[in-house]
Amino acid sequence: MKHIQFFSDFLRDEVNLNESRLERLNTSVKAVSDYLSQNLESYRKVERQGSHALRTIIKPVKDNQEYDADMLLYLKYDGAKEPKSYINEVYDCLRESKVYAEKAHRKTRCVFMDYAGDFHLDIVPCVTMEDGEQCICNNKTNEYEQTDGTGYRDWFNDKNRSTHGNLKRVTRLLKYVRDHKGNFTAKSILLTTLIGNTVGDESDGDQFKSLPDALVTVSNRINDFLQNNPRMPKIANPVLVDEDFTRHWDQKKYENFRSLFEVYNGKINEAFCAVEHDDSVEKWREIFGEKFGSKKGGGSGGSQKLAVSAPLAVSAPFVAVRPRKPYAR
Repeated sequence: MKHIQFFSDFLRDEVNLNESRLERLNTSVKAVSDYLSQNLESYRKVERQGSHALRTIIKPVKDNQEYDADMLLYLKYDGAKEPKSYINEVYDCLRESKVYAEKAHRKTRCVFMDYAGDFHLDIVPCVTMEDGEQCICNNKTNEYEQTDGTGYRDWFNDKNRSTHGNLKRVTRLLKYVRDHKGNFTAKSILLTTLIGNTVGDESDGDQFKSLPDALVTVSNRINDFLQNNPRMPKIANPVLVDEDFTRHWDQKKYENFRSLFEVYNGKINEAFCAVEHDDSVEKWREIFGEKFGSKKGGGSGGSQKLAVSAPLAVSAPFVAVRPRKPYAR
């Protein structure tokens, strides 16, 4: 059974980042952006990045647990500067502020802002080279690294539009499973790319017409891809194909993810196909926990058979992504 309203309620109450925390994040991002624009000579503009930009950020497992957000800070390029100097400039600027001095810490590719007990904000300096290539800066190797966060965001947003907005909701749900199960690892950018790759350029919107339909479709297509690849495949950045998002995995971690995803995919299909209300809710709870939905209770209410859900979404081959305008530079 689909339980569309239960999914909507579960996203609102358990998965999505609390409105109060989201407001604090947005307020903090604006404040530090304003400070940098007024005090950093090379400042150009800022953009949200990652889950914050894609609106796939979710509530941490524990109420007092911190979460991460990313901000791309565009700076004026100076050919006389070393790559690491951009990170140092941002760090030094923030250290001059009484508000930010104790929050700012240097990391490999960013200045890490610690809003203790709430969230971390990674401020990633980015420059546009003379040839138009966008690069972030590696503080350890003192090298430039090509990036295209805006292209990735546009790529995923296009996929989301063709799924009636359900792709972002599915992403939050699968990130919730990852965080609450805690028995497999997958970086958010990797998991998001796997999810985005399930949507082809040709419209198959009927497979995504509701959130449960979209979840089954995405899950089946990812599982088909994983089971067809016993050896860890390359999962490339769709807008920078030389970047492999599996760099944080090894074969053992991949095999664990592949094995557990098959288990959860089976449970998703069982819950979707269940014809009794309480049985279906119980099966969805095997995936999402006891806070999903509500049962009718014993007696005839609990055993009453309802209309069978629509047939399972037909699996489709994993989409081979090739860079193309406007995403690829």
